[in-house]
Amino acid sequence: MTELTASATPLPPERLTAILNAEVARYASQGWTVSTVHGQQAVLQRKKRIGWFWNLILTVLTAGLWLIVVIIRVVNRKIQTLIVTVDAYGRVSTS
Repeated sequence: MTELTASATPLPPERLTAILNAEVARYASQGWTVSTVHGQQAVLQRKKRIGWFWNLILTVLTAGLWLIVVIIRVVNRKIQTLIVTVDAYGRVSTS
C-alpha cells in the first residue's frame, strides 16, 4: 500500500483526482498503460517482460532451436493488471 497523503478529514473530489493522477503518472513512467479511470479508481495494464539474455544464449547454443520457445513466449505473453484506488482520505492502495 502506497500512501501519498493521509488526512483526518475527507478531501474534496478535485484533490482526490489530483492524487490519483499523480499515482497513475508514476506508474505510467514505469511502463504501465491506463486501461480505464472511473471516479477515484484506475486500472493499469502492461505485458509481462521476457528475459532476453538467457533466451539469446540458449538460441545460440542450440543453433536456433530455442527460438521456437522464444516465439511461443512472445506470442503468449501474459498481461499484468494493477488497480489503483484513492479513498476519501487520500490514501492510495494498489491491488
